[in-house]
This record gives sequence, C-alpha cells and structure tokens, in this order.
Amino acid sequence: MTNLLVQIGTQNGEPISIALTLTASILGIAVGYIAFRGYWRNRSLPMLFVATGFFFTFWTPVVLLAGFVLAGELSQFGPGIRVTVNAAFGIAGKVSEIIGLVFILYGLRMPLSRD
Repeated sequence: MTNLLVQIGTQNGEPISIALTLTASILGIAVGYIAFRGYWRNRSLPMLFVATGFFFTFWTPVVLLAGFVLAGELSQFGPGIRVTVNAAFGIAGKVSEIIGLVFILYGLRMPLSRD
C-alpha cells in the first residue's frame, strides 16, 4: 500500500500540489479582500495589517508558481539553473509567508487607538 502512495506522490504530485496552491491562494485572496474592505469601511489600522498579511501569505505562491514555469524554460540554457531557481523561489515563498504572518499577528495584537 505504501508503494502505491509513493508512486502516486512522485508521478502525479505536481499537478495536485499546483491545484492545492491555487485553491489556498484564491481563498487567501478572498479573505484578504474582505479584510481590506473592513479597513476601508472602518479605517482601522490593525485591519490594514491583517489584510496586508493575508496578501503576503497567500498571493505570493501564485506569483512564484509562474516562476516555476519560467524555470522550466530557463533550464535549457544551463543544467543547474532550474534547481537554483526552484530553491530561490521556495525560500522567497517561505520568507513571504513569514512576513505575512508577522503582519497578521501584529495587526491582531495592535491596540486600537481611541480618537
């Protein structure tokens, strides 16, 4: 049974991973948009940080996904370029997620200003 799972994971894992990334990104963008609308309605600075955090966390993987496609085109110019570009995009994606989560945490912990 585990051999079957390993075969499925290595042969069909990339399309499933892309679909899951796109689904999470679309849902994250929807939540970020709703948070941004909340900011516009109330002019609440913490809500702006939360909205920005959701965009950093969930929109960047979509942008980086386009980079993976581009990496396939660049690999014809050098054998190590694809591995290097994939590693760089992986690191950039994780850094963006961390920045986004810090924004969300800061927005949730930020004290409300009393006008």
